[in-house]
Amino acid sequence: MRIHPLTGALGAEIEDVDLNNLTDKTRQEIDIAFHEHLVLVFPEQNLSAADLLALTHQLGGPGETPYLQGLADYPDVIPIVKAASEQSPVSFGSGWHTDFTFQSAPPSRTLLYAQQTPPHGGDTLFANLYLAYEALSEGLKDLLAPLNSLHSATRSYGPNSTLQNQLENMVITKAVNEPPEQAHPVIRIHDVTGRPALWVNPTYTMRFENMTAAESKPLLDYLNQLVTQPSFTCRVRWQPQTLVMWDNRCTQHCATSDYHGYRREMLRTTVKGAQPKGLTV
Repeated sequence: MRIHPLTGALGAEIEDVDLNNLTDKTRQEIDIAFHEHLVLVFPEQNLSAADLLALTHQLGGPGETPYLQGLADYPDVIPIVKAASEQSPVSFGSGWHTDFTFQSAPPSRTLLYAQQTPPHGGDTLFANLYLAYEALSEGLKDLLAPLNSLHSATRSYGPNSTLQNQLENMVITKAVNEPPEQAHPVIRIHDVTGRPALWVNPTYTMRFENMTAAESKPLLDYLNQLVTQPSFTCRVRWQPQTLVMWDNRCTQHCATSDYHGYRREMLRTTVKGAQPKGLTV
C-alpha cells in the first residue's frame, strides 16, 4: 500500500489496494492513514453496490439516511445523480457541511464511489476541523469550550426546502413538519484520536444553545469562514471507479456545481457513528 498526501492540511491518495480483498493488515494500515489524513482517495476500484455496502459493514455498519431514497435492492446505498439534461446547475451537497449533523449520532464516515464523472469539474472540497480549532485564539477556545450548538435539517429537508426542485434525478422527501433541533458540542472530541475539532457547519448549524439565531449569527459566520480558508483544505478530482472516504467527526466538505450539461453519477453510504462528546464531558 502506497500513500500520497494531497496537501499539507488533509487528504491522501492510496495506491496498490483492492477494497474488495482487504487483509487484516491492510485494513489496519488504512485505518491508521484515515485518522492521519482524514480523507482517503482510492483510485481504480471496481465496486458494485453490493461491494460498497459490504465495505461499509466492515467499517462499522451503515448509518441511517433520512430524506434520501436508496437503491431498491440496497436501501442503504444512495445514488447521487446529476443528469446532463437537468435545468438547474446545482449539484447535491454543494454547500459546505458535515454529513447529517442534525442526527443525535451522526455518521462517523462517508463513502462516495464514482460511477460516471464529467470530463472536467465536479470536484469535492474538504476542510480540516482540527486545524480550524487550533487556529482559534485561547480566549475564543475558552469561550466555545462549554457551548453547544443546535443543528437542524430544515434548510435542506424542511417543509420550505427547495432542494428537491433543483435535483431532478434524485428522490428527496421533505419533512412534513419543521424538523427538530439537535444539540451538539461546538468543540467535538474525536472518539478515536482524542483531538478537538471545531464542529459547526453553515448547512445544519442553526444557532448556539440558549441564544437566538440573530445573536449566534456573527460568531457562526466567523467560525464558518475560518474553517474553509485555503490552508485548511484539499480538493479531490474524481475519475470513474474512484472511492473517497472521509471522517465526519473532523471534516467539512462541499461539492462543486461546475459541470452543467454533463452527467455525474455516484453511490454513497455512511457508517454509523456515536453521539458527539465535548471538552467538558
